[in-house]
Amino acid sequence: MCITVRPKERPALLELLPGGQPGIGAVATRLAMSSRTLQRRLEEEGDNFRSVVNRTREDLAKHYLTQTKLSASEIGFLLGFEDPNSFFRAFNDWTGKTPEALRESGP
Repeated sequence: MCITVRPKERPALLELLPGGQPGIGAVATRLAMSSRTLQRRLEEEGDNFRSVVNRTREDLAKHYLTQTKLSASEIGFLLGFEDPNSFFRAFNDWTGKTPEALRESGP
């Protein structure tokens, strides 16, 4: 099952992820709203900012692993993880697989 991120937040997250952990303030600024307004809108939809960030990272990781030849370490960096091991642990939490196992199984 592919979880998609609301289209409104995705472009802002895509810009901010490679630079490190995107904060709600930076994403809200890109969307021309306050952090509290963004948080309130997400809560109205039964969501939260951390979940949106994690779903975006998961979707991008799967895309990079199945559509590119980037190493898992490079992908982790692009997704804003400072340490490759943090990316490997997060990916395993999201999917129950290692990045290599997903890559080998194909799209």
